[in-house]
Amino acid sequence: MTRLGTGATLAVISFNEADAFAREAPLLVRALLACALVIVLGEAAADAQSSESYPSRPVRLLVITPPGGTADVLARLIAGKLPDEIGGTFVVENRPGASGALASAAVAKSAPDGYTLLFSAINALSILPNLVKNLQYDPAKDLAPITLVSYSPNLLLANPSFPAKTVPELIELVKVNPGKYDYASGGVGSSQQLAMALLLHATGTRMNHVPYSGGSGQLTMALIGNTVPIGFDVMTTAMPQVRGGSLRALGISSRERSPSAPDIPAISEFVPGFEIVAWNAMLAPAGTPQPIIDKLSNAIGKILKSPEVTARLRDLGTTPVGSSPAELAGVIESETRKFGEALASIGVTPQ
Repeated sequence: MTRLGTGATLAVISFNEADAFAREAPLLVRALLACALVIVLGEAAADAQSSESYPSRPVRLLVITPPGGTADVLARLIAGKLPDEIGGTFVVENRPGASGALASAAVAKSAPDGYTLLFSAINALSILPNLVKNLQYDPAKDLAPITLVSYSPNLLLANPSFPAKTVPELIELVKVNPGKYDYASGGVGSSQQLAMALLLHATGTRMNHVPYSGGSGQLTMALIGNTVPIGFDVMTTAMPQVRGGSLRALGISSRERSPSAPDIPAISEFVPGFEIVAWNAMLAPAGTPQPIIDKLSNAIGKILKSPEVTARLRDLGTTPVGSSPAELAGVIESETRKFGEALASIGVTPQ
């Protein structure tokens, strides 16, 4: 032992003490590793047990749109089939507002136990992050992907009284009347708004944006009532109105015509390279046990591949997917980057 002049003591380990520590250190390390292994195995066993008994109580499925919207229709279809696959009860709860941000933030802050899920869409997951600087959630960090449910092109719709009956007629009309006409969307940051923004940018034209925070339901009523004469909406909810004659479809936003509606021309036939599709997805709070995520993903994938559901979705104008969680994560990342570049090209930056 060495004492310093100030009265403090400096401990010095002798060679014998060091040798003893060297002999005992491996035992200590092995003991620590054993404890860590016990903890990991215990957590894995708990997750497995949790997955086996899941769901043991009702599961809340928050949907970003009001009743009647595309996401609502798909969510209720899946929620009605999940009990047949994994048991339990799935309760759909509509939480519209802020283009899906309200429901997304609520789920992101929920307990990561699989009993609060999110049925979301392209706008809340890949568009809003490019429009809003301080979102209350980060899709990449706060939400756990489960599966990409489906994708659907948008239809360019018009009230039957609107003077333009085709895409070329629309382009010509708004070119000679810049800023005269309004277009509707399902809210700021929605795929409907982005689709029209891209079309206007590509054609060098200008119209006024009228957002409806209630999503497709309010948007459809505005177009039918001619409150706003034109706008994009997802094919899923628009096709019944088109078939019934309440609305006219000028074009479809997929690169090619849809087999479900081959008489509707692709907008790309008149505006080369134009393409945008909407998609829906199921997610959970980040930190939800992976066995529960996988159980839900596999069950939903099975549901979406059933002939009954496949036919139903195609009748609605959407294509079922049923991806893995990793594949959905990749879609969110790539789409967020794509829309960021597209918005920047038309001068839109996060506010």
